[in-house]
Amino acid sequence: MDSAIIALLILAVIIILYITDIIPIALTSIAGCIAMVLFGVIEFGEAFSGFSANVVFLVGGMMFVGNALFETGGAQLIGDKIKSLGKSSERRILIVIMLACGILSAFLSNSATTAMFISVIFGMAGGDMLFSRRLLMPLAFSANSGGMLTLIGSTPPIIVQGILTDAGYEPLGFFEFALIGLPIFIFVILFMMTIGASQLSKTMQVKSEPVAEPSSVDSELDNKDYGEKKETSKMKLTFGILGFCIILFATEVIPSHLTSVIGAWLIMITGCLKLKKAFKNFDWTTIFVLAGSLGIARGIELSGAAELIANQILNIGFAEQPIIIMGIFIAAGMIFTQIVSNTAATAMLAPIGLFLAQGMGVSPYPFLLGLCTLAAAGFATPVATPPNTMVLLGGYSFTDYLRVGGLLNLLVLIITILLVPLIWPF
Repeated sequence: MDSAIIALLILAVIIILYITDIIPIALTSIAGCIAMVLFGVIEFGEAFSGFSANVVFLVGGMMFVGNALFETGGAQLIGDKIKSLGKSSERRILIVIMLACGILSAFLSNSATTAMFISVIFGMAGGDMLFSRRLLMPLAFSANSGGMLTLIGSTPPIIVQGILTDAGYEPLGFFEFALIGLPIFIFVILFMMTIGASQLSKTMQVKSEPVAEPSSVDSELDNKDYGEKKETSKMKLTFGILGFCIILFATEVIPSHLTSVIGAWLIMITGCLKLKKAFKNFDWTTIFVLAGSLGIARGIELSGAAELIANQILNIGFAEQPIIIMGIFIAAGMIFTQIVSNTAATAMLAPIGLFLAQGMGVSPYPFLLGLCTLAAAGFATPVATPPNTMVLLGGYSFTDYLRVGGLLNLLVLIITILLVPLIWPF
């Protein structure tokens, strides 16, 4: 059987496993790599090359820095400041929380940032379940869109970065994704303060059950005692190291993945984070999903499966109108994201987008940047992104996400189709 067909069959099984969640997503990603090797699609070194990819070190290094910020009490300090800034009105609280969560999510794990702000919201709510519900979904959406402000803020642009560099294209700058991410982040905040708030209020009118306590939001984070007194010097040092990394990211004096590793090393050598605790709280799931997804994408690319699908799409028509093909492609990515998570959707579709662009003789950047924009902006279901899942404890139903996030996703799709070709021309 042709390697491309085998790769597509493996992909189909992987998609089913992603959707059904029969086994953890990290194990599913690794299983895809194993299958690619066992069935002779690609060699072992190619299938597991994701574990040595630059983007994996970029993400992993910043995990150490982010964990140190939580461990030293820096994240809690930020949360306390937000409480004092937003205590005057709920509208002001909403703006401050969305801005702060979005900005922090650009540099830290959006799951960890969401977990921290969930605790902040429940603390301010004082048992008022409707108050919590009005803030939790906007919190998740701000974490999703805030992750678009940097290369490491969410997984989709990191996967796209790996595929672009493997294909010989110029890597993205650390803040380049913000060219599309910042307008969307601002739009999401405005939407949730107006139309989104109205839609969310309608969902609240029919709900009266109590909201769950946030004790099970994120076991690794919740086991930490944020009320414990931290050493101020280590907190300041952690903020200094984070600032140092941001400066290096912005100036691009050295490659971003090297900056990330240096940041992690500085965190460890200065004692801001103990080695044992660093590895205990390290988000291995993200690393395995990311590396495994890159391996699966590599198999789809090298087997010719991506090219096969791309050619079939081009045979439908509109080959002379790349913006139409791009629109259809990223819309498919948006829908796929709501079903199998943004990481899986990007890994499966990015190689296809690359060959679509090459088959049309145009730049792949609009296709791939458009894809990762819609994948990062997963709002319509609770499984699209980790923050969406985490705020389920607010008592939301699947239709609540669809009612509020579905419209938002469609509007973001329109914005993306209009802006991405202007930022990254065909």
